[in-house]
Amino acid sequence: MASSNVSPLSRFFLKPLLDVRLGFALMRDRRVPVRTKVLALLIGVVVTALVEFLEFPIEGVLSMMLPLLGVLGDVVVDGAEAIAGPLLLAGALLPLLAPRNVVSQIRSERSTGAPNSPIIDI
Repeated sequence: MASSNVSPLSRFFLKPLLDVRLGFALMRDRRVPVRTKVLALLIGVVVTALVEFLEFPIEGVLSMMLPLLGVLGDVVVDGAEAIAGPLLLAGALLPLLAPRNVVSQIRSERSTGAPNSPIIDI
């Protein structure tokens, strides 16, 4: 039996820490509880609102310096942040909040394409 030269620590770093595509797959999956999905979205909304609150003084100064362009840019950027921010953060957080067995099943389904193939961890 050949042993691999990959240490457990390097195996940890080979997996992406924030896998947004996996998060979106978990968001569509029925095996993940709705409560977990709503919690991820709420955390995303709160973090996005906090970022918006911290950006407010800088955006105010820019809108005073460039009145028309600053206000239009502020509306466009804030609108995009308000919609995309919570969704992206929820997608990044959902693999951490969802049940581990469901996350590992979906990871294996996405990597091999077979729905019930065994997970082999070496």
